Amino acid sequence: MKRWLLSILALGFLFGLAFPLQGASDNPKSGGTLTMAIKRRMNLMNPMVSTRSTEKMIRDLMFEPLLGMDLEGNIQPNLAMSWEVSSDGKLYTFQLRKGVKFHDGREMSASDVKFSMDYTMNPKNGAYGLRDLKAVRMVEAPDKYTLVVHLKGVSAPFLASLTSIRAFSVIPKESLQEGVRNPTGFPPGTGPFKFVEWKPQQRIVFERFNDYWGHKAFIDKLVIRPILDATVRFTALRAGDVNMIEISPYEWVKRVLDGKVKGIKAVRASHASFRRVTFNAASPPFDNKKLREAVAHAINRQEILAAAYLGFGEATSQRYPKGHLWYGEGVLPRSYDVKQAKALVKESGYEGETLNLMVSSGIYNEAVAVAVQSQLRKIGLKVRLQLVERGSGLTMRRTGTFHFRTGGGRINPDPITALVSFACEPNLKKRIRNESGYCNKEVDTLIKELATELDRDKRKWIVKQILTQLNKDVPSVAIGFAPEFFTMREYVKGFQTDSNGSFRWWGGGLHHVWLDK
Repeated sequence: MKRWLLSILALGFLFGLAFPLQGASDNPKSGGTLTMAIKRRMNLMNPMVSTRSTEKMIRDLMFEPLLGMDLEGNIQPNLAMSWEVSSDGKLYTFQLRKGVKFHDGREMSASDVKFSMDYTMNPKNGAYGLRDLKAVRMVEAPDKYTLVVHLKGVSAPFLASLTSIRAFSVIPKESLQEGVRNPTGFPPGTGPFKFVEWKPQQRIVFERFNDYWGHKAFIDKLVIRPILDATVRFTALRAGDVNMIEISPYEWVKRVLDGKVKGIKAVRASHASFRRVTFNAASPPFDNKKLREAVAHAINRQEILAAAYLGFGEATSQRYPKGHLWYGEGVLPRSYDVKQAKALVKESGYEGETLNLMVSSGIYNEAVAVAVQSQLRKIGLKVRLQLVERGSGLTMRRTGTFHFRTGGGRINPDPITALVSFACEPNLKKRIRNESGYCNKEVDTLIKELATELDRDKRKWIVKQILTQLNKDVPSVAIGFAPEFFTMREYVKGFQTDSNGSFRWWGGGLHHVWLDK
């Protein structure tokens, strides 16, 4: 079986689907320095370690994965131009892009990619991507531009994992020493920005990489400053101390969009935070399906989004948004129906006991929980908010010592990553991914099929079957997607992000920004 990616979507067409384009009179200008404030500090200079959250966002500017992913979830070429999959699904042959330069001037070759993957797969290096590459048995570089990857078995999510540097960044051969978690400097990358300096707690500075193979950055220099408090970040933007910030406070975004803050505009990451209620379906009281169904019918998604996120957000009954490759068309949610919810509460045998709703600390998390508590009170359920810190909350979820909880996550590149959280686990006192403790053998079989099926249409059918059954069994209730916003001075133009709020992604980001001043 051969699977070749035939062509790449035109970027203008892609952007036209997702964002309004700049006006035709806007002619990008080169030069200048962009200063952006972010929510967290960077801690490590090893691109293979802690490749999540802010660390990943920053490194995306310098380093690149083999493949890319568009806004609809389709895999696209990147450092690899094309690939072939063997008939048994265990052998992947990648043809690499020619002429790609590292920041030190060397040309990227297959031996560099092999080194990057081998480094990641060595357990003593502590690379985060070890989990993503667990299906890999061996990597070969038969010639300069050909990479051959042998898998231990068929792995449907393997290609999707290569669309993010969370799996691994492509770096030059032997540019990282084995076993060193935090080197004294970054190895060279292939991205549009080149590292200049890092002053911990203060700033990290990049400059345009003029030999970048793709869309070269317009700006000369990029300065990233950590400003941990969201209100202080926005104040710095208004004062002109920075040109742009991430994760802007919703109350200020509303004022910006209403035209009440002059000289500032906003860019939305529509699906940055998925929100849901998850039940501990293996223990009382929510081992009672009727009680879970009652909660599902009592949830008013729009009301929760309005209360917690000032009306920003998109109600959903699924893990992926409409229009995405893995959205299950025709899978209908349980309706908002207070009358039916009350009837189900009565049928469940509920007698007024207190239900503990676990919630992580944070203003928006708590606002979601308060809204849920209020809605469940209307159907006669007594709910107490159980505020927990991250460490204790994780322990409670892993050991199954909670009733139900609010939480969420981001868009996963492959559906198996999201749906495996509903796979049966043998030890409910040591839960790994399935925090709900839910177990349905039919769903379990479908999840296993999804993990090894390579045909996209068949995978979509399997996803739909899983979602249909989950709707019946209700181990969790989806609420919606809460957006995140970048705000910036009006003279900052050309910035577009993806659904997760990335600084740079396959279709755009900070290397497309230009300063109209």
